[in-house]
Amino acid sequence: MLCSMERMTNKMFDKKYRCPHCGVSFYETADNTIERKISYNYSQEEAENNIQRGYECWLRQTISAVYHYCPACHEYSVQITGPNNIFSFTYPPFRGLNLPEYIPAALRNDYNEACAILDASPKAAATLARRCLQGMIHDFWGVNEGNLAKEISKIKEKVPAEQYKVLDGIRRLGNIGAHMEKDVNLIIDIDPGEAQKMIKLLELLMKDWYIARHDREELYEDILTIDEDKQQQRHQE
Repeated sequence: MLCSMERMTNKMFDKKYRCPHCGVSFYETADNTIERKISYNYSQEEAENNIQRGYECWLRQTISAVYHYCPACHEYSVQITGPNNIFSFTYPPFRGLNLPEYIPAALRNDYNEACAILDASPKAAATLARRCLQGMIHDFWGVNEGNLAKEISKIKEKVPAEQYKVLDGIRRLGNIGAHMEKDVNLIIDIDPGEAQKMIKLLELLMKDWYIARHDREELYEDILTIDEDKQQQRHQE
């Protein structure tokens, strides 16, 4: 089996990549992205042996390794994609954000697990994102109908219209992993990039709901404390 390597540089990419170290998204450019392709040339005999063992095989196979340098945290990561996209993973694995402890542990655990399995099973990550969303609605909004569709409908008037639509979108996408299609031969996959967008939306919702509420309450308390202190100073004079 022969091996060759091709280095691709000075190539501009029209897509964003999310750093698994710090979570910052940036556009791929020739300055921060390099792709290496490793090609394997199988002999006819090797290819036939692989086919007999149940593997789909061509005489020439190519593995792609895309290296990224994050301009925010200055760390490196790599995306590996197998021949004909039979596998794909990122190293190091996407770790997600360090969520504050005032967000319930059950929600943080679902979020962290979704991040951990993002590359290995995007469909399972999407299902966990759906579960995490339902838990957020139960906890933050105090709505528990036993059915996510009904629960999202209950908060329709409490969230922006565009947010309501995307909440229902997460529900439907999560259903792909949670429920079998009526036609068992119909396979609908979710790729890592799509699952990552669902996780990113969870982060946005946690910021909009939990973190914004915490910061607001903390600020209100600080202002009231300052006011109380100033009023005491006035009365002492």
